[in-house]
Amino acid sequence: MLFDTPSKWSLSEYPAFARADDTPDRRSFQTVYEAFSRGVVDAGLQANAVHIAQLREQTPARFARRRPVLVAAAFTIASDVDLAWLREYAEAGGHLVLGVRTGYEDEEARARLERKPALLDEAAGVWYDEFSNLRAPLPLEAGEGADGLSFSLTAGASGTRWADGVQVTDEATQVLAQYVHPHFGRWPAVTTRAAGDGRITYVGTVPDQDLAAALMEWAVRVGDGEVGEGRGAGEGRESRAAWRPATESQTVFSARNGAGERVHFLHNWSWEPSMFRLPTAVRDALSGEELAAGSELELGAWDVRVVVEAG
Repeated sequence: MLFDTPSKWSLSEYPAFARADDTPDRRSFQTVYEAFSRGVVDAGLQANAVHIAQLREQTPARFARRRPVLVAAAFTIASDVDLAWLREYAEAGGHLVLGVRTGYEDEEARARLERKPALLDEAAGVWYDEFSNLRAPLPLEAGEGADGLSFSLTAGASGTRWADGVQVTDEATQVLAQYVHPHFGRWPAVTTRAAGDGRITYVGTVPDQDLAAALMEWAVRVGDGEVGEGRGAGEGRESRAAWRPATESQTVFSARNGAGERVHFLHNWSWEPSMFRLPTAVRDALSGEELAAGSELELGAWDVRVVVEAG
């Protein structure tokens, strides 16, 4: 997930959103970023934050091989070079998920003259020149392209805070979700389009938890090459899929320690104990106990277990 401090500062000084009392919401950037971040967790996935300076240090193709999905939402302060990098990431096989305000301003926080999202509209197959704040969430329904790409919405999914008046350029762009509303229903909420060897998905609203989780789960499946035409080159797909929560109360996060070992952190956010079947042999990081692949790891109420993959 792309975290951009200049964009955060800009959206704090000139907020896109308003609070319920009509005062400026100076956490506009965080509102968008946290919506997608929560969706990652709710989908049983994990993500890391990356800054644009880190992306500039590597080629889009190399990053696409290492990270099959990249979320760039509220990335409003962006140079032409930065936006071209994002486009090339998708064309190289990555799944680029764009959110509201990305590509709207230049490095001086001036509204760009190009059609929005600037320098990404043709590759994304969408453009907009109108947008609106939302006083209340708008319910969503699946778009015409959802079934063909195995995208599904849970009941109650909605768009919040903001709606771009997204225009689809041609039939190659598929609508995944649309508003159920007499006015906003004329514009899609979520679209997707194949771009080179990858894909660009445009989210023209701030997703609620249900929409964000559905989007992130689907985006990873597309990025791993499991759905439709999108394909990615992520490393260790099977290993990542195995370390997923076994119950709704669990979260699983993974990282590498200084010794290069794969470490997994399993939490149980409930008063009810839960079980997790280990996909690989591990050792308990605290007790040192060796645990075989396929064995059941018990997590008590509000428990956390830290295990290290063997070998």
